[in-house]
Amino acid sequence: MVRLSWIACLLATLCVTSNASAGWPFFSEDGLRRGTPEYYEAHAGDPPGSRQRYRYGKLWPVQARPVGPSQSFVHRYHTAHYWPHPYKCQDRASVVAVYDTQVRNGWQSATTFYGYHFDEQTNELNSAGQQHLSWLMSHVPVQHRQAYVVVAADATANSTRILSVERSIASAVGNQQAIPVLPRVADPLGRPAHEIQKIHEDSVKGALPPVITYTSFAQGGGG
Repeated sequence: MVRLSWIACLLATLCVTSNASAGWPFFSEDGLRRGTPEYYEAHAGDPPGSRQRYRYGKLWPVQARPVGPSQSFVHRYHTAHYWPHPYKCQDRASVVAVYDTQVRNGWQSATTFYGYHFDEQTNELNSAGQQHLSWLMSHVPVQHRQAYVVVAADATANSTRILSVERSIASAVGNQQAIPVLPRVADPLGRPAHEIQKIHEDSVKGALPPVITYTSFAQGGGG
């Protein structure tokens, strides 16, 4: 009789064990079984470091920290072994982004047609503007080959200048839309050549004649 009761208890235990599911520590908070490939893939992006906890009405620590479950042991080992990855990748990306912005701004300034590239009366491209357009079409890389025209105070002058650039492009390559032409608000980075020449000539004309002070030996008391 005792043996039969023992066998019955054993069968009941096996039935309960076969239907039961193990909880902590075998399963994580998101229901994935710890140690499985799915678990490690789901937690591969967890940030390293200690976690911020809310206890007794306070945040521990008070400084900003990641929240959620801590990293697994193997992920903590990976973080310590390859530190400062992945933060060095973010730092490099931020530097490259600033560098790319500087490159784009530089090419934008280089491919801009300023007021001294146009005739003051007709607002058509002058010889300097034609040379600048020829350089743009032949030397500027394709990804930066875009013409900008500085906006003038007169709307009619703006339209005439843009049309002049588009006509010159069409006459050179046979397609008016080969290079986009866009208006841009900017100040010239330099001065036209005739203005620099005028400043030089005025400085030469206004210069005082050289005066050299001369003192003889007799006046100086020399022997």
